[in-house]
Amino acid sequence: MNKNNLKPENGKNHNIILTVATSLILIACALFTLSVYKHNNVKAVSGMDSVTSVNTPAPEDTGSQPDDTGTSSVTTGTDTSTGTGSGTTDEENQEDSGIENMNSGSSNELRGVWIAFLDYNPKGYTRDSFTSQVKTMFDKCKSDNFNTVFVHVRMFSDAMYNSKYFPWSKYSSGKIGKSPGFDPLSIMVTEAHSRGLEIHAWINPYRITKDTTSNSALAKSSYAYKWRNSKSPSLRRNVLNYNGQLYFNPAKPAVQNLIINGVKEIVQNYDVDGIHFDDYFYPNLGTSYRKNFDAKEYNSYIKNCRSNNKTPLNIVSWRRRNVSKLVKSVYTAVKKADKNCIFGISPAGNIDNLYLKNNYYCDVKKWMQTTGYIDYICPQIYWSFKHPSCPFKKALKQWTDVNRHKSVKLYTGLAAYRAGISSKEARLIGDKSWAKSNTILKREIEYSRNTGEVNGFIFFDYADLKRSSARKEINNAVKLFK
Repeated sequence: MNKNNLKPENGKNHNIILTVATSLILIACALFTLSVYKHNNVKAVSGMDSVTSVNTPAPEDTGSQPDDTGTSSVTTGTDTSTGTGSGTTDEENQEDSGIENMNSGSSNELRGVWIAFLDYNPKGYTRDSFTSQVKTMFDKCKSDNFNTVFVHVRMFSDAMYNSKYFPWSKYSSGKIGKSPGFDPLSIMVTEAHSRGLEIHAWINPYRITKDTTSNSALAKSSYAYKWRNSKSPSLRRNVLNYNGQLYFNPAKPAVQNLIINGVKEIVQNYDVDGIHFDDYFYPNLGTSYRKNFDAKEYNSYIKNCRSNNKTPLNIVSWRRRNVSKLVKSVYTAVKKADKNCIFGISPAGNIDNLYLKNNYYCDVKKWMQTTGYIDYICPQIYWSFKHPSCPFKKALKQWTDVNRHKSVKLYTGLAAYRAGISSKEARLIGDKSWAKSNTILKREIEYSRNTGEVNGFIFFDYADLKRSSARKEINNAVKLFK
């Protein structure tokens, strides 16, 4: 049709049609561009590195302890990221792409804080001073949108509660074995629940002392003191002196019974929501691991097996069995006392290290794959995305690759204590990124959520929530908890 033959009114209609058609085409182009943008972002988020193994320091220890990345010290490597703590690095641009499409976290997500013995006063408390401090701590946790506190109640074979089996902690009264005149755990349970916080009792099962073997560090009423100073050689073997510290002997049935009874009384006498063990099991036994620590008990075990025509386990498998036996017994005791109370463990972050021949002896894969051992596992993944040997992605994938029973949840322990550290401190730990970025914890939460495997997070530790140099990093992270 020739447009010159059209009447004027038809030309007007034609212009309207052209305008509408053009608008529709523009809208279609915009929608297509938006869909491509979203597709590329989603693809960037879901593209995880194909990584394998990796590890960490214990929750209550400070940043001065070296990373637990193997039997040798961590190498610092070369950090190629640029920028400062107030800027955005190339790493952040890479990790944050498509972040708006990430899961914001479920309503059942655990958001916890470890409150370590280092957060208590070693000189002790009055009821009022302790209550005031607990209120301050729990108010801070609540204001930062955490929903769970993990409070240290047995650090060194002692108790922050009224116990039949363990002496009063010096962190309650100022002196080991002396009653403070009130019950700290009872106060903590009441104050936590009044704020809608869950509370888990955190225990070190085997450790008796730190940096000392002196009897003065032990209450005379304690099993540790009585066993160590017994006239019976067999009872004295319940307490082992190793590397300048004292430990309960994991191979001794009496020790296991003591630990189990100590857990049982907490669950029976206090309305705690959980029992929590950290990574202090067997210490690092070095190259002489076949001959030291509980090797005497192992040799007795071998003799007993041979006399009964049984094939003995090797010493490594035997030690793992000792730990797993305790873990399973504790789980059973917890559930028997309160079926709703949960039991979990926070091991070091590198599964390979947990299966070394001379350290830990924690069969975490067995615990995760089988019912009757734990309700959750929380590896301490304390590294940045650019740690030279143990980057966060690699460590997390190591754990998500383990086939987990549907009843066992996976949490991640995150290093709040590294937030805002200086460049010198970052170099000393071989993880320079912590001094160059203030979004590491934020991105670790986002990345963990995006795996679809992680059910929550625990920050080590409370003190860093109020440390001014860490606040920018912490603020960026806890915004994700709203």
